Amino acid sequence: MPGSITRVLLVDDNERWYSFYRKVIGKRPNLQIIGHVSDGLEAVEQAQELQPDLILLDIGLPALNGLEAARRIREVSPASKVLFVSDNSSPDIAEEALSTGAGGYVVKSNAASELLPAIEAVLRGKRFVSAGLAAHNFVTSNRGISRGGRPTDPNPYLRLVGSESIPEFLASVMAATAADFGAIQLYDSANHVLKIVAQHGFETDFLDYCNTAGLEADSACNQSMEARTRIVVKDVASDPVFSSDFKGLLLRANVRSIQATPLIDSSGKLVGIVSTHYSHPNPSPDALKHVDDLATSFLAEINE
Repeated sequence: MPGSITRVLLVDDNERWYSFYRKVIGKRPNLQIIGHVSDGLEAVEQAQELQPDLILLDIGLPALNGLEAARRIREVSPASKVLFVSDNSSPDIAEEALSTGAGGYVVKSNAASELLPAIEAVLRGKRFVSAGLAAHNFVTSNRGISRGGRPTDPNPYLRLVGSESIPEFLASVMAATAADFGAIQLYDSANHVLKIVAQHGFETDFLDYCNTAGLEADSACNQSMEARTRIVVKDVASDPVFSSDFKGLLLRANVRSIQATPLIDSSGKLVGIVSTHYSHPNPSPDALKHVDDLATSFLAEINE
């Protein structure tokens, strides 16, 4: 995310969604809501007057639908980036929305996990679409090709295993968060499992368990993978989230608290999980912010 303040205009006729945007955007101090309008004509007028950096735009709007509003916004505020956030999950509608010059398309049912990654991607000039639409040609036509013009494997594990940036990323996260242990797992999309590709501080029995456990595993990393959101376990000893066997494994490894953060790329696909572990309860809120900042930089680097 850019270091300066990003001015955001919200366009949605549902007050509940305005409240949701306000809550999510409030997590990022460099995002500032400068207006909220409820129909397409107002959106065009406010875009012309305010010249926002980013517009979150619904499609089903009164007076003027979001698709036509986006086309007019391009004329009156060409520097504004547009991110559609819509109930409509039709690939045809998403394709038409992207054809207006918008930077991304998020289906509202996915917004809880995808909105901030989508905003970050669009502000960096990357295209973002919801995970359920990512297989369609309008999304993948410009992806899967490296800067050298060679095809790249869409499976994150096969594409990135052995990358020198991964241990560097882990070292940076551990230093910034004062972690005692840490790991990066890449997502093997062919088998729908996580595989450890870099770690620090763990013994063999712990690594063997985590590297062979499938979807049934109750680890924080697997839960983060399935929910596509950060999992924080403040105190392993008292938290009921883990089975007694896995809790015992953690405590024998001297792990008392954990955070596991999903790495989601600019197209909305899961790349993997970065986790940090502590020999004391309660990872600090500052540690979590450092993880977010470093993850954003890492994802930008591997998507170049």
